[in-house]
Amino acid sequence: MLDGMSRPSRDEAPGAIHHVIPRGNADLPIVYDDRDRLAFVARLARVGREFGWLTYAGCLLDTHHHAIIETPEPTLGLGLRRVLGGHSRWMNVRYGRRGSVFAPHCWSRRIQDDAWLFRACVYVVLNPVAAGVCSHPAEWPCCSYRVTAEGDGDRYAPGEERLLSMFGSTPSEARRCYAQVVQGGVDGILADRGCGSSALWDGVPEVDRSVLPQVSD
Repeated sequence: MLDGMSRPSRDEAPGAIHHVIPRGNADLPIVYDDRDRLAFVARLARVGREFGWLTYAGCLLDTHHHAIIETPEPTLGLGLRRVLGGHSRWMNVRYGRRGSVFAPHCWSRRIQDDAWLFRACVYVVLNPVAAGVCSHPAEWPCCSYRVTAEGDGDRYAPGEERLLSMFGSTPSEARRCYAQVVQGGVDGILADRGCGSSALWDGVPEVDRSVLPQVSD
């Protein structure tokens, strides 16, 4: 194959964190109802458990899915093929159609530092608000916001500490501060319903403890 025709290789490594966005082929839906959503989320969780992935944030919309995933081993490409291929087969059997449900190459970018991780995880949960399907991420069932914001105030779930420790020094403080940062993003989106995805990213704050909301236990 000519070099100019080849797909770019994924930047994989043990312990790498990736922002992954599988999109529908020709921007068509990848899910149509709650049964489809449950099937996709369950398959992703099952593959993630098998490979030991940690998911920092996730949000499933009708035409695409956002996830921030840490892979202990370089298994992102292999795992995505299983998730997307399996979901395509599910959709084809259910709706009597053929071909891939997803665009040919799933977009992903490797997250290089904690500042990027901070912004990406907030960005992901703000997507349903920016898309106009809800007024707050807590209202969208296929979004990780509530798990992160409303989790145990005394301890972190697996994979949470790296993200939430950037928001506060204890689990309860970190969860409240995370919720306040997300609320600030929601307020900005609702004030300007015309913002696109690039504007949404620009509106996510940098990680800076000095400007984060001050909360107390």
